[in-house]
Amino acid sequence: MFALGIVIVCVFLSAICQISLKTGMKQLDRIDSINDLLDPNTLLGIIGNKYVMGGMLLYMLSSILWLSGLSTLDLSLMYPLTGLVIVITTISAFMFLGENVTLIRWAGIALIVGGCILITKS
Repeated sequence: MFALGIVIVCVFLSAICQISLKTGMKQLDRIDSINDLLDPNTLLGIIGNKYVMGGMLLYMLSSILWLSGLSTLDLSLMYPLTGLVIVITTISAFMFLGENVTLIRWAGIALIVGGCILITKS
């Protein structure tokens, strides 16, 4: 049960990470090409952004926790549950970033939730 709890924590950390990364990147100029990405000013802006760096640190923490879950649970159980990151991230993007989520996306999210329920029942 502890390991499954770790997976759920990883799912939430990953979703928070995505919201943090998006918040940080919205503060920077749009990156439309590889040249934009490799521009030293862009790279410094990314590295210097507290939301981007916070998101990266959350990714690192989530990865370390993920490893502890891998030590006890089947990967075939754990990995499909990462689909819940999509659910939580979409809901968070809708609520906190004001993103438009279409009915088709909500239907897809419902399918993901159904799949995760089936996986945990196995």
